[in-house]
Amino acid sequence: MLLGPLELADPVVHWSRWRALAALIIATVLMACCADLSIQNIEPMLTHSSISQYFIGVTLLAMVPELPEIVNGIQFALQNNISLSLEVGSCIAVQVCMIQIPLLILFNAFYDVGFVLLFSDIHLWASIFSVILVNYIFMDGKCDYFQGTALVVVYLILMALYFFAPSPRSCPST
Repeated sequence: MLLGPLELADPVVHWSRWRALAALIIATVLMACCADLSIQNIEPMLTHSSISQYFIGVTLLAMVPELPEIVNGIQFALQNNISLSLEVGSCIAVQVCMIQIPLLILFNAFYDVGFVLLFSDIHLWASIFSVILVNYIFMDGKCDYFQGTALVVVYLILMALYFFAPSPRSCPST
């Protein structure tokens, strides 16, 4: 059946709101359990290697919760939709900066969990450089594989920078 420009198809609702809400809550609790499990498994690795908590926090722990968005970005890139792929990737940073960090700060204000927001010079300059680079890439509204590859290379350079940089005094290696 073809629909005209003003006709809308009735949406098919498979789940009720309560069932969808329950599934969302269960998925959130399971993600929290996975995060706790990953922290418990990372601690022994830190004690038996020279990798700092600083590097693990900036790379591995920052990337793991965002894996669904990363996988979606890769799938869009494989479908030759690089613009949408980069849009999904940049939304990860916006989500962390605008939602997760402020909520962690508010939570820490009422219930002290030891969350310390520490910005070293490396964080500051990496953030400024990343914002300028992403702004330059999105400026014309188009992107290609070269620009996506450039972003990946810059990410690898920043990871190497964090790996070889000394840990801040408040985040020592164990």
